[in-house]
Amino acid sequence: VIVASGARPRKLGLGLEDELRGKGVSYCATCDGNFFRGKTVAVVGGGNTAVADALYLSRICEKVYLIHRRDTLRATQVYNLRLAETENIEVLWNTEVKRLLADNGRLAGIKVENKVAGQSMDLPCQGLFIAVGNVPNTEFLGSALQLDEGGYIEADESGRTNIPGVYAVGDVRTKMLRQVTTAVADGSLAAEFAAEYLALEGSATL
Repeated sequence: VIVASGARPRKLGLGLEDELRGKGVSYCATCDGNFFRGKTVAVVGGGNTAVADALYLSRICEKVYLIHRRDTLRATQVYNLRLAETENIEVLWNTEVKRLLADNGRLAGIKVENKVAGQSMDLPCQGLFIAVGNVPNTEFLGSALQLDEGGYIEADESGRTNIPGVYAVGDVRTKMLRQVTTAVADGSLAAEFAAEYLALEGSATL
């Protein structure tokens, strides 16, 4: 068995979030960024993905807000330096999105709150890009396989899990980098080792 169920974007859990997906709310800047060319957008998150999204959007959007709930970013230093040099990105520290604002079925803005100052304000924007991590699709497994604290399947580089003959590949597996290229490599390795496992099992029963 090869488990390749992937992961899904983590949501903010706000009202209208599902209704406005594809109508201003997005979880992929490179996928949907061009729909907001020349407009004002906001990115939520503080890791490498969020900062990379903000930098990418800054090249095609008029204004980009980067909203982070803490006072420092988790992104690597090289991203921080580029962020500081980009004039049309404004970072809102210690800030959370509290509400999505809609107009005629599309995102019109967001209500944000600064946790330190205790102040909230409406921020007009046409796009909201949510980059607060992913959730692995492992609920269907129950406790059958060993998972890490984030819910990802623990498997080695060959894809082997704690159960012989069961392999995990792609975004559902514990790993440092989750990209299409690494998922393809995972699949190739797991298929090879799974075939080897079947061959050995088959010879053992003869």
